[in-house]
Amino acid sequence: MRLRLPLAARARGAHLLARGAEAVQAELEARAHAAGQRAALEAASARLDAAVERVERQAEEARAQLARAATELALEITRTLLRAEVARGHYDLEKLVRETLAQSGVGRGACVVHLNPADHARLADVRFRSGTRLEPDPGVPCGDVHVETALGLLVRDLDAAQEAIAERLREEHA
Repeated sequence: MRLRLPLAARARGAHLLARGAEAVQAELEARAHAAGQRAALEAASARLDAAVERVERQAEEARAQLARAATELALEITRTLLRAEVARGHYDLEKLVRETLAQSGVGRGACVVHLNPADHARLADVRFRSGTRLEPDPGVPCGDVHVETALGLLVRDLDAAQEAIAERLREEHA
């Protein structure tokens, strides 16, 4: 047996089904929209994290470059000031010679101290231990001291000392 519903009832039923389908479709669209937003936020968050890491790496490299540049600037200032002070004769030459002699390890043994002719002239009236002879040597820069002993040659070279200091600083900032 087949039931025949009046046309109005059938229309009402079709209308209810259509509203139910619209509601289901709206719910599905809302869920899809929310899932899309979550995926977009996750992707944006990942890109933001990657960008932050890049900026942090660049900032660290910039700090390292700044430290290296500051070190090089300080070294150049030191070189310039040292050259100017040596050119003016503003250094304790006697102290440099005595310290170099002490470091030579010859004790009271004979040695020859090679000095720039200008430095040699500055020490003309200074007395050192017996067995120590001062010699002018145009090959020795002002401010440097070369002590020749039976054991070998001890060189106190301002430029070499500065370069050794510079190299240690560069290694620390490498």
